[in-house]
Amino acid sequence: MIETLQAIVLRPTPFQDGGLVVSFLTEHGERKAGVAKGAKKPSAKWVSAFEPLSLVKVGFFGKEHADLRRITRCELQHSPLTLGHLDSNLVMACLADIFDRVAKEGVEDERLFRLLSACGRALKAHPDRAMNILAYAEHWLLHCMGLLPHPRVCGACGNETAPIVMLSDERGWRCADCTAVDPLEALPAGIREHLRTLRTCSAEDAPDPKPETARVCTELLRGRLMKELGGGLRSYEVMRRMVM
Repeated sequence: MIETLQAIVLRPTPFQDGGLVVSFLTEHGERKAGVAKGAKKPSAKWVSAFEPLSLVKVGFFGKEHADLRRITRCELQHSPLTLGHLDSNLVMACLADIFDRVAKEGVEDERLFRLLSACGRALKAHPDRAMNILAYAEHWLLHCMGLLPHPRVCGACGNETAPIVMLSDERGWRCADCTAVDPLEALPAGIREHLRTLRTCSAEDAPDPKPETARVCTELLRGRLMKELGGGLRSYEVMRRMVM
């Protein structure tokens, strides 16, 4: 059986005899993996198509529910790679890592494909905004996973106007009116507004994560995502050492 899909490359892993095992996020939001025989050989015709976050047209041969099928074709359609731009390339690796963990084989979620496609296009158009785009993707991944309550109301008292001071595992966002928090540990002012911006803007317009409120929110959401994924993402460790 041959199946042809539009997909985004996630992670190429060396395999025997100069081959690669490549994981993809398909247009249906499902993770699929296949073997590309001889892909690492100098004469390989596919080598440029297996860069993380490349949008490709990929063909799989084999039984439908096999763990690994053979890749019969892989045509590059779009690549967000920007030569010489460190931040953008580091973020590409981080996005490939987290989507490789979040997407599941046999489980379709088209939101994942739409989100990663949007981030890839934004990285190509605005490589200097790479860190903004990563924070945007992390926020929306938590939303897709059902791990990020809506910030419009306090999860404990329903208040819509009091400042948000913390994010709890049990009740979600908590406000100053019903939650006593040490001022040194409370979230900074403007968290609700920053989250609203992330929910309503495009990937290209994602806000700068450097100002204090945005920085604290980004660290909070990133920590929540890493906890859910079990940590251990080498791409994030490399990014911390290189640019943080």
